[in-house]
Amino acid sequence: MGRLVRNLKRLILIICALVCIAPRLVANGNLPKSIRIYPEVEGFWFLDGFLDFGCEVTYINGGKRRTAGYLNGNLPWKELVCQSDQAIFHGDRMIVDLFKVRQNNNTLVVNVHMRDFTICKSTYEIKIPPLQSLRVIIPDPQKARYGSVIEPYVSLSWANGVSYTYKCSDPKSMIPRDSVELFFNSTRVFDGKVHLPAFNMLESHTFSLSALWSGKPWLYDIQVYPYRGKEHAVWKFETANGADARKQLPAPKGMDGAEGFHGLPGSDAEEVTLKLYVREDKKKLIVEATNGTSAFRKEFSPDEFSLEVIARGGNGGDGGKGGEGGSAPFDNPSGAGVGGKGGSGGRGGKGAVVSITASPESESFIPCIIVDNADGATGKPGKGGRGGQFSSGYGVPTLLDLLFPTRNYDGDPGENY
Repeated sequence: MGRLVRNLKRLILIICALVCIAPRLVANGNLPKSIRIYPEVEGFWFLDGFLDFGCEVTYINGGKRRTAGYLNGNLPWKELVCQSDQAIFHGDRMIVDLFKVRQNNNTLVVNVHMRDFTICKSTYEIKIPPLQSLRVIIPDPQKARYGSVIEPYVSLSWANGVSYTYKCSDPKSMIPRDSVELFFNSTRVFDGKVHLPAFNMLESHTFSLSALWSGKPWLYDIQVYPYRGKEHAVWKFETANGADARKQLPAPKGMDGAEGFHGLPGSDAEEVTLKLYVREDKKKLIVEATNGTSAFRKEFSPDEFSLEVIARGGNGGDGGKGGEGGSAPFDNPSGAGVGGKGGSGGRGGKGAVVSITASPESESFIPCIIVDNADGATGKPGKGGRGGQFSSGYGVPTLLDLLFPTRNYDGDPGENY
C-alpha cells in the first residue's frame, strides 16, 4: 500500500512538471523526441583516460541540435545531465577511470538525459577495442653491441586503428608495466633495459627479444638480432637496374594512341660466395666475398665482428606513357582517338644466391653475418595517354576549343604482371 502511494505521488509530480513545461516547449516546437551520444571512439581514450564526446537532440518538429564543443553545435551543456559510475564530466570531455572500466568487462557506460525533460534519455556503452598486434623493436640495431645496454620498444595496434609505440623502460608510458612481458632470450626483463653480455667465442652471436601481452599468450612477437661489432662492415654487390621505357609518340588524327613501351627487367644478381677462416695466429677473423665481378676482403677482431652483405636483384624499369589519341580530323569533328594504355613496369631481378663456407674455428661467426638478397622491385606502370581533342567546327578550332579543349577518353595506366 505504501509503495502504491509513493508511485502515485511520483506520477503526480511528473504530470505537474509536464503541465508546466510541455506547453512552453510545444509552443516553441522544441519538445525533445530523442537524444544520442557521439563519443570519439577512434582516439586514445582507453590509454590516457580522456574521452571527448557530444550529444545530438532530435525534436518533434524534426529539428536537431548538437552540443557545443566536440560536435561544434549550439546546445548548451547545462541543458543536459551526464552520469556514469566510471567517469566524471567537464562539458564535452569525460575523465574516465580506466580501472573501473576494465573491471566492468572493458565497458564504459554513460547515461544522459535532458535536465528539464527527463524522459528524453539515452544510454551508451563503449568497449575498449581489442588489441590486434604487438611488435618488439630495437630502433637502432647498430647499438646492439657486446657489453652494451639497449632499451627495446614495443609497438601496439588496436582494432579501432590506434597505434602506440613506447619504450619499455619509460615510466611515463600509457601502458602499465605489467601489461607486457619482455624477455631477453629466455630471461624475463623487468625494468625494460637489456644488458648484453661480453663477447664469448663459445656463445651464440645472435640474441632474441620477445614480448607478449599478459593474459593473452597468442599476442606476442619474437625477433632475432645479431650482435653488432665496432668493426661492422657493409658490403654491397651492385646489380644493374632495368631501363625506363620512353614515352610513346602521339597518334595521327582520328586514331587511337598506341600502348606505351614496357620497362625493361632488372638483372638477376650473380651468386655470391663468402669464405670465413681464422688467421694462423688466432688473433684475426678473415672474411672474403666475391660474385665473380666484385670482391671484398677484411680482417676483423673476433670480438668486434659483424657484417652485412647486400646482394639484391636489380629494380625493373618504369613503364612508358601511352600515346596521345589523335585529334579529330577535318571531316569528322567527333572522331578524336582514345588515349593509349600505359606500358607495364619491368619485373625486378632475382636476388643472389649467397653461399658461405667456414673453417671449423670460424663456424660460430656465421650468425654475425646479415644477408639481404631480396628480389628487385618491379618498375612503376606507365600512365595512360591523353585522349584526342574534339573539335566543335569542321576541323577549325574555336576560341572555346583552344581555352577549354574537350577530349576523348584517356588511356588506362599500365598493368604489371
